[in-house]
Amino acid sequence: MSRRKIINSNIMFKKMIFSTAICLGLVFSMQQNCFAQEKTKDELKAEREQLQAELKSKETVSREEKLAKLQEKAPSETGVQSIDGLALNSTGVLTAVKSANDVLAQYKTEVKDNGNGEIDVTTHKAKLNDYVGLAANLAKTTALIASGTEQMKAAQADAKSLSPLKARPALSSVSYSTDAMKLSGEEIALQTKLVNNLIATIKASDNN
Repeated sequence: MSRRKIINSNIMFKKMIFSTAICLGLVFSMQQNCFAQEKTKDELKAEREQLQAELKSKETVSREEKLAKLQEKAPSETGVQSIDGLALNSTGVLTAVKSANDVLAQYKTEVKDNGNGEIDVTTHKAKLNDYVGLAANLAKTTALIASGTEQMKAAQADAKSLSPLKARPALSSVSYSTDAMKLSGEEIALQTKLVNNLIATIKASDNN
């Protein structure tokens, strides 16, 4: 692998780490402040109107398409513990993100389709505690991403220490994991907003 490619890989890797760290900070903040103050029905409605725009944005659509592709096929094992451990962590995160999206699918559709911000929470069969549980799972997945961000440093260092023949698939695996962690962090930030709004809306509607 050429020196220029390695340098470019290092720059890209550092940018991914930085953007993932920022995203994680935002998610942690949202999760910690989830129940800091109760919102009125009008505030929740206004929040859903903002969520509608975010759900329909090019960034969200593009991210979810990329996540779907990543979920289709995990990288092959490289035989390097740090790299394969990171890949295993990243595929677990992707599974958690998909599972949360499956639970929130109907709510996401309602938010996108209702331009007036109104939502009928009685259509959601799960109880309040189920969504509180989902919020807790999102927090756990955020923690996995945080630990994965630390794993990335060792994995990339190990990949660069390999022979050129072995370095290519190793760096490809690290790149896959880095993309998975970054995109998952962004998606979880949106999922956290949605589930927090749903929980608060159910509470405000006494539908618990």
